[in-house]
Amino acid sequence: MSAGNPAASSPAGSIYDLGYRHYEGKRRGRWFAAWSLYVDSLRGIWGFGRPTSAKAAPFILAGLYALPAVIVLAFSSIISNSIATGATNPADLPNYANYFAGIGTFIVLFLIAQAPEVVCRDQRYQVLPLYFTRAIDRFDYAMARLLSLATALFLVLMVPVIALFIGDILMSADAFKAIGSEWPKALPSIPSNLLIAASVASIALALSSYSPRRAYAAVGVLAYFLLVEFVPLVIYGIGHEAGAKWVDYLPLITPNTGLSRATDWFFGTPIPPDFPSSIGAGAYVLAGLVSTLLFTGILAWRYRRIAA
Repeated sequence: MSAGNPAASSPAGSIYDLGYRHYEGKRRGRWFAAWSLYVDSLRGIWGFGRPTSAKAAPFILAGLYALPAVIVLAFSSIISNSIATGATNPADLPNYANYFAGIGTFIVLFLIAQAPEVVCRDQRYQVLPLYFTRAIDRFDYAMARLLSLATALFLVLMVPVIALFIGDILMSADAFKAIGSEWPKALPSIPSNLLIAASVASIALALSSYSPRRAYAAVGVLAYFLLVEFVPLVIYGIGHEAGAKWVDYLPLITPNTGLSRATDWFFGTPIPPDFPSSIGAGAYVLAGLVSTLLFTGILAWRYRRIAA
């Protein structure tokens, strides 16, 4: 009976040639995959390869942060004449040492806008398993995302430094001599801005990694920077008036103020008198490094435990 049944003697399935070919290129491995993720994350922070609306927030906030330095550069000749006549005090102008302390709020706004962009999308659309089944592991993923955000912040922080550097040269009578004298003043900006970028990026990314929703992550980052910045300073003010000594350590945990005082250490400038004299600027540098390591560890632990 089986010989008379055509269906019984026919094959069970068919093979179709769809034209797929094996990959014959060089397999670059884990580090190249991590580098590719870093570059893609950095492009995503600035909105490259995405609609124009994605570029608005990072470029506007970066421009607002650099605006005072750009104004100094644009009106350098007028400011120079004003200083020469005594109408303007150079100490009132933004400089390398006090720039972040003056308008660091825009850096926090940059983090609120862009840190959730780096990590929330992959969780929301459940594409993390696609990353972790390839060459990179969970730690590589977390570090590539963190380094991309820290790099973007470092670029934002360094633009005003370059503008101030050029502006100070243009305000000098001898430009070539001014270049040599300005280098030692500007160079501490590099390590201080590296510390600022690494510290605040690790905080924002660690907090953002706990929510797949960008709005919730942004609120969490905002709440942290507001509460941890102002509550310790309020308690310090009250405790200082009461004569308590333990409150002298509270400014160390503030994100913006603590990093502003760490900048004083790099530039060798004295700490303002309204801060405890018992705590040197070096302690703020150490606090910034500890905070960076702590939140980097939290970020790595989060991706070690995350379901994917």
